[in-house]
Amino acid sequence: MVTMKDIATAIENQAPLQLQESWDNCGLQVGSMSSPVKRVLTALDVTPEVVLEAIDRHVDTIVTHHPMIFKGIKSINTDTMQGKMIKDLLCHAINVYSAHTNLDVTAGGLNDEVATRLGLQHVQGLEETSRDVAYKVAVYVPTTHSEQLRQAMGDAGAGHIGAYSHCSFSCPGEGRFLPLEGTNPFIGHAGTIETVQEERVETVVPKRLLGRVLAAMEKVHPYEEIAYDVVALENAYDAHYIGRIGNLPQTVSIENFKELLQSVFPHSQLRWGGAKQSFIQRIGLCTGSGAEFIKVAVKQKADVYITGDVKYHDMQLAKELGITVVDAGHYGTEYMSQTLLKRMIESTFTAGEVEIIESAVQKDFFFDV
Repeated sequence: MVTMKDIATAIENQAPLQLQESWDNCGLQVGSMSSPVKRVLTALDVTPEVVLEAIDRHVDTIVTHHPMIFKGIKSINTDTMQGKMIKDLLCHAINVYSAHTNLDVTAGGLNDEVATRLGLQHVQGLEETSRDVAYKVAVYVPTTHSEQLRQAMGDAGAGHIGAYSHCSFSCPGEGRFLPLEGTNPFIGHAGTIETVQEERVETVVPKRLLGRVLAAMEKVHPYEEIAYDVVALENAYDAHYIGRIGNLPQTVSIENFKELLQSVFPHSQLRWGGAKQSFIQRIGLCTGSGAEFIKVAVKQKADVYITGDVKYHDMQLAKELGITVVDAGHYGTEYMSQTLLKRMIESTFTAGEVEIIESAVQKDFFFDV
């Protein structure tokens, strides 16, 4: 049986909650982590229309990009829109879970999704948000089990260095121990000193995965008592970034670039501003509201910066700095989050375990008249 906890774990394994901004409120919004889940609806926002859709389609969990609750609630007034939604969700036993800035920041998340759809190459992070604390784990294991141990620890997330995974270092040696009375040693007998051919396996582990890696190590290690060291490292492990910057395969005219944007952001009413460029190749982007990073995009030599919620004085600054800014809208740059969330959940479960559907009623709050 799949539970809400399983759904949350599937998302958080790919977009850890530790990556969210301090002001954000990612995770479970309404419901119970222990409740069974058979049908999930993904959407950008929790709106009355989305809640009604979930009820009509017999959904037991809604997973959104934008959190339903940003700040603490002092009362639930069912005469308000939010209060009525919470009442409807609870009455129909529908969970709500949100992955917001953690989905923006994580590798393979929303900003990378847009960079991929734009066809950008040599993609890098735009603005650093945090760095992982890392540990070196060294464990002593019989040579007969060293390969199995390395594999298990790597599968649990140890040994990721840049674009490489399962990185480790091993050196052979002799382990000695005296099993005391009452022990049940894997090798040898109580009361007799044993000498065993062992390997010292070293690998690096980010803090957020340390518990999982140690659990994987303990599961496959044959000894009753495992000898291992965990040492904090002063050097940084992985840096995390909001936004992305990269290059188009070749320089294009602003007219051709406009056609590309209209295909990538079909729900956007594109607004162009700042300093107009005749030819474009280097692109900076930040989904949602990212006008604050215009200067960062300029520093990284972007020809164009794409984001949403751009104000008049933001465009004035862009013109002064010599960069073109495209406001593709908040909804326009993030509507595909429901597709990304669906894909992330589906990648964890086998066919038939849980059904994931995308919202068919989600719309922008801006409209033409």
